[in-house]
Amino acid sequence: MTILITGATGQLGSLVVNHLLDRIPASDIAVSVRKPEKAADLSAKGIDVRAGDFNDLALMTKAFAGIDTALIISAEDDNETRIKQHRTAVDAAKAAGVKHIVYTGIVDPKADADFTYSAIHLDTENYIRQSGLAFTILRNSFYADLLLAGVPHALETGDFGAPAGDGKITYIPRNDLAEAAAMVLAKPSDHVNKIYDLTGTKGVTHAEIAGYIADATGKPVKFVDLPAEVHTGILKSLGLPDHLIEALAGLYVGAKKGDYESVSNDFEKVVGRKPQSVQDFIKSALAS
Repeated sequence: MTILITGATGQLGSLVVNHLLDRIPASDIAVSVRKPEKAADLSAKGIDVRAGDFNDLALMTKAFAGIDTALIISAEDDNETRIKQHRTAVDAAKAAGVKHIVYTGIVDPKADADFTYSAIHLDTENYIRQSGLAFTILRNSFYADLLLAGVPHALETGDFGAPAGDGKITYIPRNDLAEAAAMVLAKPSDHVNKIYDLTGTKGVTHAEIAGYIADATGKPVKFVDLPAEVHTGILKSLGLPDHLIEALAGLYVGAKKGDYESVSNDFEKVVGRKPQSVQDFIKSALAS
């Protein structure tokens, strides 16, 4: 059995590799990366490093050669580009004889979601199903890690701002999602044609998150419900691409409608324990 992880030098991919190394020999693992020279550390561990690019069908087909199970980690770009890239990756996997695709999607994927990236994941899920290959869909909730970006400002000013209202989001640590993916990859036959909703232990409001930051640091921090246009202006000032700003703005609109507050116990089914809570994640992240 040979397993390939795409985007293995990225934030999620590198964590998946680490967890997989705890479960299977390095000689059974391959990775595809855009710049193989950036994966020298993986090569040194005995992992087969291959060049791959979701924009290049021939190169991606070559990267998938001899692979039984492939983890396709979602790329980062605008919707039209990413839909095309993901379809190319699926086509390449099928052409190369991959038997089982594992895909990192999003909870509650919809074509018309306010969180605009949701449409990408719905399209990719449907395309994988139509491929005829065995699949496992990991519908990941939002990374708790993203909350840390607002901590320095919160500690400096006492304000933790977002246009979130009292919307609840089931944030989950990226490392937990990586471990779930590794569990599936290590024993893919246990997860054929399964869809898992991987959420945090509960939906949390940004007011609660501000409280967690205050508790972890001993400093006064309160939630400030930012007007949407102020939030968008801040994101633009950081130089973020328009498609990302639109998606992040939509995330909060959807959250206020209740799109991301449903809790699933699928993570516990896959990994055998509950994921780390947002409160514990923030406490340990800020302690280190």
